[in-house]
Amino acid sequence: MNAMPDIPLDRYGRILAGENEGYFIRIHFDAEVTHGYYVFLVDDIDSPTDGGDYWVMDMAELANMFHGSEWRIEWL
Repeated sequence: MNAMPDIPLDRYGRILAGENEGYFIRIHFDAEVTHGYYVFLVDDIDSPTDGGDYWVMDMAELANMFHGSEWRIEWL
């Protein structure tokens, strides 16, 4: 497995390749309640009509999610 690039928090990115291609992604660290990471996916930043969210427990699990999804992301 390749080294995990830095994953920006609370910043949108467009998924250019992999699962959910064309969607926007944003990662949020929930320090207050769960101490994990929320992964938000939407089809449009301004007026989303489709999307979803995932929760992972730590950065290692987040890295595994990125690897398994084969995401290539352009961070905005």
